[in-house]
Amino acid sequence: MTKVSLKGIWHSYDGGKTWAVKDINLEFESGKQYSLLGPSGCGKTTILKIICGLLSPTRGSVLFDDTDVTPLPPEKRNVAIVFQFPVVYRMSVLENLMFPLMNINIPREEKIRRAKEIADLWEITHILNEPAHRLGPADRQRIAIGRAIIRNTSLILLDEPMSSIEPDRRYDIKKLLLRIGKEFKRTMVFVTHDQTEALTFGEKIAVMSGDGRVLQFGTFDEIYHRPEHEFVGFFIGFPGMNIVKGIVEKPYINFGQFKLRLEKVELPLKSGEEVKMGIRPEHIDLSMERMENAFPFKVIYYEDLGRGRGILHLSNGPIFIKAVCEKEISIGSTVWVSFPEEHLIFFRNDGQRIL
Repeated sequence: MTKVSLKGIWHSYDGGKTWAVKDINLEFESGKQYSLLGPSGCGKTTILKIICGLLSPTRGSVLFDDTDVTPLPPEKRNVAIVFQFPVVYRMSVLENLMFPLMNINIPREEKIRRAKEIADLWEITHILNEPAHRLGPADRQRIAIGRAIIRNTSLILLDEPMSSIEPDRRYDIKKLLLRIGKEFKRTMVFVTHDQTEALTFGEKIAVMSGDGRVLQFGTFDEIYHRPEHEFVGFFIGFPGMNIVKGIVEKPYINFGQFKLRLEKVELPLKSGEEVKMGIRPEHIDLSMERMENAFPFKVIYYEDLGRGRGILHLSNGPIFIKAVCEKEISIGSTVWVSFPEEHLIFFRNDGQRIL
């Protein structure tokens, strides 16, 4: 098992004109599972390549168990990486699984035993003699992941390993990856743009922005309920957090169409400063009747989630929000909306959370 520390990692593919990743500082503890979550093109794969040595960072250092491995090539790092598209060799499944053991000085019988042990774990013993390259994506990915763990590598990196797999087969792969984490106690880093996958796999999640920065690193509960940046609030959740821009007029926030009075929250901002208010759609209170400190919104769309739940798309002038509701409400209807203070989160104009 290996602890991985990324210290001030920056990387540019064009000599510093643009940056793929910016000032990455992360620590992955030994034997635990982590997710890198963010939109396509945000630098997740770049970070994996830097960890395993396929890329040298433009700035910063990579430490394994407090030893600087930044100058070391991939073969010196004892790391396995599984790519988005399954990579198998034009040989049998058994030979594919044995391939990483080729240059290890152990008897062939021991290599076969280990390969069959992995095949049993991955439930692919029935296809051991099949040509691996002729199998479907899910089975090829099982083989690729099997090769990653057969060498007793201390660190396993997974670059969106389920995105090319048929949807009905993803659950099995997900279940087996979780089993590997628990039984083999390997340090594992899982890259994805899917928040459900990130939540399922990662004990802690690093959320990246589109410009290559890590905005928050924490448990799903932390990033969901206490986002440190407005992008994290909006990116996490379905639907994401509502973000509404207003002007501080103590003790109110003026949103143009209405003013919200704050009874409990004291913002460290001066009157006249801009502020962004965030609230989750499920935390908004709705009523068909006028309520105190509530504001009228028009229903412009109803999105049915099934099982008696839906999402209302609401507008008040130029302000658009979404709210979870327990019944369908006709388009064009007026609903009264209130924003419970205990669920409000405020952000500065640059997106940073106001603590």
